Amino acid sequence: MLLACIVRMMLHETNLKSTFHANPDGTIAHAADAKPHIAFFIRALDGGGAQRDAILLANSLSETGIRVSILTLLPEGRLKRLVADGVTVHHVRAKRLATAVIALRNAIRELNPAVLLSSEAAANLAAFAAVRLLPVKTRPRLVLREVTAPSIAKGLDPYLQNRLAFRLAGYVYSRASRVLTLTDGARRDLIVNFGVPAERISVMTSNAVIDPPTVARLALSETAAEKREKGLLLAIGRLSPEKDHLTLIEAFAGLHISTPARLVIVGEGPMRPALEAAIARFGLEDRVTLAGATNDPFQWLLKADVLVSSSKFEGLGNVLIEALACGTAVVSTDCPYGPREVLEGGRLGRLVPVGNPKALANAIALALTTPTDRAALRRAAEKHTARQAACCLIANLQLV
Repeated sequence: MLLACIVRMMLHETNLKSTFHANPDGTIAHAADAKPHIAFFIRALDGGGAQRDAILLANSLSETGIRVSILTLLPEGRLKRLVADGVTVHHVRAKRLATAVIALRNAIRELNPAVLLSSEAAANLAAFAAVRLLPVKTRPRLVLREVTAPSIAKGLDPYLQNRLAFRLAGYVYSRASRVLTLTDGARRDLIVNFGVPAERISVMTSNAVIDPPTVARLALSETAAEKREKGLLLAIGRLSPEKDHLTLIEAFAGLHISTPARLVIVGEGPMRPALEAAIARFGLEDRVTLAGATNDPFQWLLKADVLVSSSKFEGLGNVLIEALACGTAVVSTDCPYGPREVLEGGRLGRLVPVGNPKALANAIALALTTPTDRAALRRAAEKHTARQAACCLIANLQLV
């Protein structure tokens, strides 16, 4: 239904340029407002990094005096506890994105925000369709965040609705007021492979990964005695094919070091049976643990020796930033896009080819046997606080 709605818009499009009013410099015109109202469309107050960092970004914008609302189909999810008191949550009464366009349009019309900001491909399509159903003069600026590697996610995203949405991403993103990517790689991808005009895309040089309470918590941990478990390898992420934990388990099985090591994989998902079978096949039942999902990755990161990411692709790699903030050594695949940028080309952590268990095992062994400059890692993560990301967004959208 959602795709059909977008296709009808494409067939009736008479002006291939954006219908948002643009200033001569390419920015989008909007009535001046001392305290603009920004609405975030978040599919559900549940899920992973894309939903969490959108909430943290909303919270930090609210701290600046900007009026912030969240529109969501699922207001009672596990991430609701993260929403700050100054941010209002509005229930978009629809069961799924495919049928949410009319309800979302009505909510936008009622709230009348200056800016509507959405994340993830399917949610971005719904936001675009809802805004296009409003009269031109009442439309908010539409800002779409692309939070993954578009060309790869088009075929490998774990959610069908996102894979389908990427078929229309070029059309939709080209007509947004602004598209925000988390990496230079994703920006190039949208330009080269989806035909999105370069001048319409900005790269967020900061992402809302570390919230103020966590900043305070980590500051205390720096002064406390180290309580790390020697040889503890940690992976955090959904148990799904794109995270490629099978390669990680194979790499761990081939790890040759003199000191004992164990691997804990934190997360839940459809690959659990396959991972359990691989653990049994390699005889690693006493050394590899599938720990399930957690609301607090930092309790693990503060005691781990090394954080390992074996992903086939990423949007940025929030867990890498969380590890750096904890001063935890990092080994990651050099996948598109994010790890190379987050780890500054390998300066802040080891990068290995995707799907190569031997290279991954060698990098893990080096990380376990090489001293870690934890202070340097912590400093590198400071640009990814929620407050820094809010400042970056304000500058990108010229909100003040």
